[in-house]
Amino acid sequence: MNVTVEEVSPCRKRLKIEIPPNRVTEAIDRVTDEYQKVAKIPGFRPGKAPRAVIAKKFSKDIESEMQRTLVPETCREVIKDKKLNVVSRPEIEDLKYQPGLSLSFSTVVELAPEFKLPEYKGLVVKKADKDVTDEDVQKAIDNILDQHAEFVDVDPRPLVKDDFAVINYSAICEGKGLKEILPPAAASLAESTDFWLWVKDEAFLPKFADQCIGLNVGERRDVNVEFPADFRHAEVAGKKATYTVELKQIKARKRPELNDAFTQDLAKINLDEFRTKVRENLVEQKKQAAERDEKGQLVEKLLSGVSFDLPPSVVADETNQTVYDIVSENQARGIPVSMLEEKKAEIYANATKTAQEKVKLTFVARKIADEEKITVTQDELFGRLQFLAQQQQMPIEQLIKTVSENGAIANIEDRLLLGKVLDFLLQNAKVE
Repeated sequence: MNVTVEEVSPCRKRLKIEIPPNRVTEAIDRVTDEYQKVAKIPGFRPGKAPRAVIAKKFSKDIESEMQRTLVPETCREVIKDKKLNVVSRPEIEDLKYQPGLSLSFSTVVELAPEFKLPEYKGLVVKKADKDVTDEDVQKAIDNILDQHAEFVDVDPRPLVKDDFAVINYSAICEGKGLKEILPPAAASLAESTDFWLWVKDEAFLPKFADQCIGLNVGERRDVNVEFPADFRHAEVAGKKATYTVELKQIKARKRPELNDAFTQDLAKINLDEFRTKVRENLVEQKKQAAERDEKGQLVEKLLSGVSFDLPPSVVADETNQTVYDIVSENQARGIPVSMLEEKKAEIYANATKTAQEKVKLTFVARKIADEEKITVTQDELFGRLQFLAQQQQMPIEQLIKTVSENGAIANIEDRLLLGKVLDFLLQNAKVE
């Protein structure tokens, strides 16, 4: 077999492959044998038609099937023989074949980048704060009380900061109703009834809530707003609008009383045990946050310590997945598709940058794993799959089938490997 390897770019090579006639003939003979076993020819029982009849009647199909199987088979052999670390599916080009002659084609493959690892043991990271104060505990308890609070009407008085105002509003911008300027999906930004406004800094729109302070129930007031230059709706970005606001009700948040009765009802424990439990949860949260912070510092130092070209198709695949994740997450939060469409260029640019960092980190982590003999066991992989199945509320068998079909097993394994590599690096880091 004649093979030529040409460099297209640092991560791409073109393989020119010529398969000799004798091997092509062997492949055609194998395919013909398979056709002879199942082909239905008038006048012959299945599997009993003469080979020459089969070869003539199905010649085009046989040649096509030969190429379909022989070309990828040969690619795999050449890649193995040349010890190429291929990370993409080969792209077949310039396929040429004439009966009785050799079969030739070329294929472009992308390779894992070659680079020298930076120093990865003994990296210096700044110790993240893990201390939990009494103030932290009280703040967490206050948040819990807020979640279980009631909203009650207040005695007649002007609106003050930290109230909850129930308002109607409509807006005009540059002489037009704001509703005429904004897309339909953003109509609630232009006018609304019975809108709940928490009267605090930067609530709803810049300086909007501050201008409502002092209103009495039933009173109207014009509120002037200047939209930021980078506002999510380009139609009004950097422009000024006047909102006519009517105050309908003033509500105050009334927390439940913090006592044994409340904690028993909430968690079946007394108040002292509740405080202890809150502190323990905060300690664990801060511990995890500190570990994430320290690992983030390690990742930053690793990526800044080495430079190499990335396989374009791998980056493209990761970019597409990142865009999909961003869009799905924002849609789940209720962000309209029209708003996401407006930010398409920005989303793609951010996704590309994130994807490049992820791909680079994956290759660095793999190389460190090779150096340190760090591997992912089948038990660890299965455990992760079980967790994902529970998270997505589907049978483990169905999840395994799904991730196997879409090629996601390798991605899951890479994430597990990265986690183990970062654990290793943190164990060997100098934490100051």
